[in-house]
Amino acid sequence: MEKVAAALYGLDLLFLLAFQVMNRDQPVLAKPVSEYGLGRTAGLFKIYLIAGCIAPPILAWQVHVSGDPDFPVSVTVYLVLVALGRLGIAVWQNDPHGLAHTRQGNLHRAATLLAFTAAYMAVVEATPHLVALHEGWRSTGDEVLKLVISVAFLAVVLTTSPGLRPWFGLAERLFLYATALWFLLATLTLPPL
Repeated sequence: MEKVAAALYGLDLLFLLAFQVMNRDQPVLAKPVSEYGLGRTAGLFKIYLIAGCIAPPILAWQVHVSGDPDFPVSVTVYLVLVALGRLGIAVWQNDPHGLAHTRQGNLHRAATLLAFTAAYMAVVEATPHLVALHEGWRSTGDEVLKLVISVAFLAVVLTTSPGLRPWFGLAERLFLYATALWFLLATLTLPPL
């Protein structure tokens, strides 16, 4: 099962890159990633989100059965919340960039906030325990990614303000790439199921 989760996190990274390549006509940094769910890549965007709903519960189970009593139960809860947030993002479509907010768009943004916050919390709480499982490059990678994710999460929050909004897309992409990479590394680091 952990190989399925690792493959899904790898696909997550490939999807993000594919969206960028397939939507070269759109501004790279300003628009949110969810804009890919409104145009010609909408179907692919749904697949990306569904894949993102499947992998976190597998990782949560992997954490739960790892045999490490030091992993807080909250890590598994956060990972399940990531999956629920991604499901909400898939169900409720975002409003097109620059248009008035709708009820559906507000639900989409709430689901995004849930997924991002839960992912951030899972990373922050699990990283010390992952680092304790191994030494070397993976341990360093966990720590570096945790720092990148922390800075990116803060940047996502700050760039929701109107003055910094033009940088939102960059902050969001940095957060999404870094969390997918961290989750991939975590899946490969924990004992197999």
